[in-house]
Amino acid sequence: MLLSMTRRLATPLIAAGAAMTLMLGGAATAAAQETPPPPASSGDKTADNLRWNLSLTAVNGTAVNPATPGVNVVHPGDTVTYTAKIWKTAGIGRYMTAIRQIQPAGFQYLSHTISKQSNVTNEGAAGVKATCTGGGCNSVPILGTKGYLDNVNFDVTYQIPTTQAFGDYNAGFVFDVYAFSTQSGANPAGAWVRVVDPAVNTTTDLQVPATAKTGTPVDLTANVGPANAVGTVQFKDGAANIGGPVGVANGNATLSHTFDSVGAHNISAVFTAGPGFHDSTSGVKTVDVTADTTTAIQVQATALVGDDVQVTATVTPATAVGTVQFKDGATNVGEPVPVVNGTASITRKFDEAGTHSFVGVFTGTAGYTDSVSPPAELTVKDADWGTTTTVLEPVTAVVGTSVNLSATVHPIPTGGTVKFLVNGTEVGTAPVGTGDGVAILPHTFGAAGTANVVAEFTGTTGFTGSTSSGFTVTVNEPDTREATTTALAVTGNAAVGQAMQFKATVAPAGANGTVQFKVGTTPIGGPVAVVNGVATMSHTFAEEGTFGVTATFVGGAGFKDSVSGPSVVNVAAAGTPGGTGSLDTGSLSSLFGS
Repeated sequence: MLLSMTRRLATPLIAAGAAMTLMLGGAATAAAQETPPPPASSGDKTADNLRWNLSLTAVNGTAVNPATPGVNVVHPGDTVTYTAKIWKTAGIGRYMTAIRQIQPAGFQYLSHTISKQSNVTNEGAAGVKATCTGGGCNSVPILGTKGYLDNVNFDVTYQIPTTQAFGDYNAGFVFDVYAFSTQSGANPAGAWVRVVDPAVNTTTDLQVPATAKTGTPVDLTANVGPANAVGTVQFKDGAANIGGPVGVANGNATLSHTFDSVGAHNISAVFTAGPGFHDSTSGVKTVDVTADTTTAIQVQATALVGDDVQVTATVTPATAVGTVQFKDGATNVGEPVPVVNGTASITRKFDEAGTHSFVGVFTGTAGYTDSVSPPAELTVKDADWGTTTTVLEPVTAVVGTSVNLSATVHPIPTGGTVKFLVNGTEVGTAPVGTGDGVAILPHTFGAAGTANVVAEFTGTTGFTGSTSSGFTVTVNEPDTREATTTALAVTGNAAVGQAMQFKATVAPAGANGTVQFKVGTTPIGGPVAVVNGVATMSHTFAEEGTFGVTATFVGGAGFKDSVSGPSVVNVAAAGTPGGTGSLDTGSLSSLFGS
């Protein structure tokens, strides 16, 4: 009887728990928990007085006991051998006209063995069919139909493709028995294999420090299990790679890394497996990275009462985030100031003189540590008095003759010096008198002409420096003229309206020049020429009282000037007899000669 029923392929049953999948997250990666594989044997089945069985009996050519748990867990590329058996238990003989193994879905036929002489054909997805031939056949009595008598063993070996999907696969076994109305056996028969990934699952555990400092290297270590796992570890900070992949040796991979930014860094390790192992990824571990800071204070050394004074704190590194509380000694100055680009500043005025010691206290945030600056000192002074410097003398000088250069400083300072410059060249310095504010420097001019004298007060505590305007000194050559004397005589009636005679006598008698008579400071007429040593003039007083009369001789070539002493005239009222006679006051050339 031919195999009449529709032949069906054995199909895979994919066990959810058996599928090897990667589970990301946590401390490691792992395959899902496997359920035990289904049985490798159909067990002994009954078909009337026959028994049959389909079992896995060899893997990769090695015999296996199908009753051993897990013996039917195989891998892509393996070979498996199924053995189908039929035997009679009792009663009349049975003739199997055809038997067929149906391979698990996707498995590829390789070879077969059968206990009786047979004709075996591979019919692809329909399975591997065997019918008796020659000595393997027995004839049904009287009818002559041929088949396997009572028992037969049929082994078929299959190749699992390297691309086979992982899962549970069932095989089938059916056979036709002469005189049975239906096909016997089962497809699928319940002889299972489980195809799993041959690669070894791995776990990756990450070890990192809980804290780190910027600029200081730390070790990132991944422990990969099993210890013989082959591959590399890529450390990551968030989604960013840290360096390049690190080879795994004896289950460990270590990378020395220096963080350059503060804050929480989420570190993970991704193991990329070599042949025979699965990839795995560690859980995320956080490294809290902080940065040490330093704070320095800058303030000018001195300031004046009422000036704006800026105090600046510089925090390193410049990326530091936080605030600076400025302190003057132990006292807070204002409120905390945010740090921007590494600096924070305040500006203050001071109402009185004194000393101040500033400190900057940095309070860090976002991973930056606190720091305190060393103190910076400020001395606040009262404003200096402005000064004025003026050159007083000399107006004239003689070449080769020492004169005093003198200058005054106002208001009178508490000290300091004046530097004198003649025609732009410094000629010396002199102290300023603290009682009169005068500085005097002896100086000898070396050439005749006009000299420009400037005095520079250098300043002293509480007083600013100042520079005078230029002062012109006329420097003459030494005088070689002959000295003269002038004597004045006043004669006549000293009364209002009465003419009086003024007579100037110049010695030596040969002196030439003119005489200017004066009453008080008022010139009387014009200059009178000196003749034979004498110059005269008549003058009438218009008012009564006492008057001083003088005569000034202006010498001609070769003669020095001279002036008389004053002659005091007591002028009486008109009509009153006045005094008469002459008063010669003599010469004052020693005082007024030039």
